[in-house]
Amino acid sequence: MEVHHHPHVGKKSFKEYLLEGLMIFLAVSMGFIAENIRESISDREKEKQYIRLLSDDLKKDTAALNYSINRLQTDIIKNDSLVVLFAKNQLQQQNDEYLSLLTLMSGLSVDIVFNDRAASQLKGSGSMRLIRHTNVTDSILQYWSNQIRLKEIHDRFENTRFEHRKTGYKTFNWYLTYYENYYDKKMSGRDTSIYHMRVKAIYNNNNVIEFINICANLYNTASAQYMPLLRKQLLLATELIALLQKEYHLENE
Repeated sequence: MEVHHHPHVGKKSFKEYLLEGLMIFLAVSMGFIAENIRESISDREKEKQYIRLLSDDLKKDTAALNYSINRLQTDIIKNDSLVVLFAKNQLQQQNDEYLSLLTLMSGLSVDIVFNDRAASQLKGSGSMRLIRHTNVTDSILQYWSNQIRLKEIHDRFENTRFEHRKTGYKTFNWYLTYYENYYDKKMSGRDTSIYHMRVKAIYNNNNVIEFINICANLYNTASAQYMPLLRKQLLLATELIALLQKEYHLENE
């Protein structure tokens, strides 16, 4: 009986196995590297978008802060004048129109509205990790931290200013002052007789001391706490804009 033998298939050598393994490893590694490069490019593009948005927000913030500083400076000057006049017993010796305006303008609102388009996205999506420069991250966090402190002082100031307004309207003829100085007197068909009425600035002397005490409180809060924080925030914003331009070459765009 004839026996048929199948041809023997030669086994792969160790070098062949090693070469195949190396090729698979290189293919996987190259794919991994390519994916990392793609993600890195995408992250850098997102980072630049956030930085542009943040820079734009900061520029708007500086304009708003300058406006708020000017408003608060008016409050400080007017309240200081009122406290000094009262201390010298000269308050009721002032011209009625001047005194009405002085008391009315001593309680201007100082609203602060920060642009938070970039901030809300950076905080909400965890995208702060995209910012590579530690000095930029530190400056952003410092800006946000001072913003929180400003909000606290702003609320304190506004609470006092509300008392200033409430007491002021019970003490002075502010309504007539408003019509006399701020309303458009040239509107056709409007009775302008009210503009020429001569009235005393103070119609309730019993509230004057309470009002002056509130003015002193406003002055102290504004000059000692609110104004320094506003100016610090403006400085932080200005420095951060310059830093973003330097690190990300925004001035070249």
